[in-house]
Amino acid sequence: MSTGSLTTLAGALSDVWRSRLLGQVGQANIKLIKMGGEGIPDESHTGFEELLVVIEGQMTLVVDDKTFSLEAGDYYLVPKEAVHRVLPGSHGTLLLIDAELH
Repeated sequence: MSTGSLTTLAGALSDVWRSRLLGQVGQANIKLIKMGGEGIPDESHTGFEELLVVIEGQMTLVVDDKTFSLEAGDYYLVPKEAVHRVLPGSHGTLLLIDAELH
């Protein structure tokens, strides 16, 4: 698919926190996620950064013990190896760009 509505696609996702791969640009994966209220536990990535863009809703992100409140239109570039998690209560649509090998 080369065009579409991110919020419509996210609304059609049946599971929260399960990404849908929209495509790739070079080595970068472009993923869409429907955020759910329960959050995501600590994780880190050794081989790549991760760009998180809130399309709709809000996300509370903790990166290396610093808390960031992101609203629609906000983004955060998570550095390689940074421990990060999403706190409960986060909801809406998230665009995620990474270079994780599949």
